[in-house]
Amino acid sequence: MELKIAEEPDRQHWDEIVDRSPNSTLFHRWKWLKLMEKYSTVNLAGFTSKARLYPIILMEKEKPVGIFPLFYFNHTLIKFCYSPCPRVETLYLGPLFPDIDIMKQEKKQIFLLEMQKEIEKFVKKDLASTFVEIDTAPGFDDGRFFKWGGYRVEPRYTYYIDLTIGTDQIWKGFNRSLRYYIEKAKKEGIIVTDGTKEDALHIYDLLKERKRISSSKEFVGEVFDQFSPDHFKVFIAKAGSERLSGIMAIADKDKVSFWVGAPRYNYKGLSPNELVLWESIRWASEMGYKTFEIEGAEDFSLFPFKRKFNGVIVLYTQMKWHSPLLRPFLCLYRTIKRDNISLLNQ
Repeated sequence: MELKIAEEPDRQHWDEIVDRSPNSTLFHRWKWLKLMEKYSTVNLAGFTSKARLYPIILMEKEKPVGIFPLFYFNHTLIKFCYSPCPRVETLYLGPLFPDIDIMKQEKKQIFLLEMQKEIEKFVKKDLASTFVEIDTAPGFDDGRFFKWGGYRVEPRYTYYIDLTIGTDQIWKGFNRSLRYYIEKAKKEGIIVTDGTKEDALHIYDLLKERKRISSSKEFVGEVFDQFSPDHFKVFIAKAGSERLSGIMAIADKDKVSFWVGAPRYNYKGLSPNELVLWESIRWASEMGYKTFEIEGAEDFSLFPFKRKFNGVIVLYTQMKWHSPLLRPFLCLYRTIKRDNISLLNQ
């Protein structure tokens, strides 16, 4: 197996591999990767480092067998390697393999082991990274090969709702109190409509006030400009002319994902967020999508809200490694911060 670094002329070929890969996401597409590279930074000890994208194509006998987007930060203190990178509201990324589902199990495991060895050489020798973090896309849950390479491997979680069963069955599966508050919101005159770019930025401002978003406003604005309307949709709740809360959703292939939004908002003692999310699910079902994703199932603070929608837990995998030389620095850093903060959030 060999590695090739894709360049701008390869963007169409890259997206074709994304299209053919079973667990691909909008985050893997060339335009999203370039936006992440433009807006992601790591800030540490007063020093800032910008992202550099390494879009790796994995080759066997001159044939592309996978892709692995990596982001590198050549910081003054630490050399970081991420997939995905921080401060761009992207929970997962990692590798894609278009033929993985048709491989025999033995061949699949040998293939993944070879992939891990090649990525290791690139990340640790070529880039000399001292901190590595990889969060794979849902459906890639075999992290053994990185664990054997010295990584700390942990499960991560997201929610999937099966849209193929129809909106009536989806509605029946909701928590009883959820159905009650959705109907009550409607009776109070709350409606949900398609949102504009200004609505998306309004949602951003609400999230920023509540410290629920880390990306820049410019990043969200560019996501809207580059991906709306085919892959990006805003749902905004209103009461008359008053703009309340809302969500931003992304769509790719047969899946719609609740990306960011639903900031806590009180209107006449009600939250409009239950209604907003239901209307987005209903829209996705009626448009023929097969799956609706509610990201961030592992966030305990959001568990009381998200669990009501009766989604199925789907696993993905986080893999972390750092040089042993970093251990004293990380211990000191966590002591200063008084909690176990991931460098991903810096």
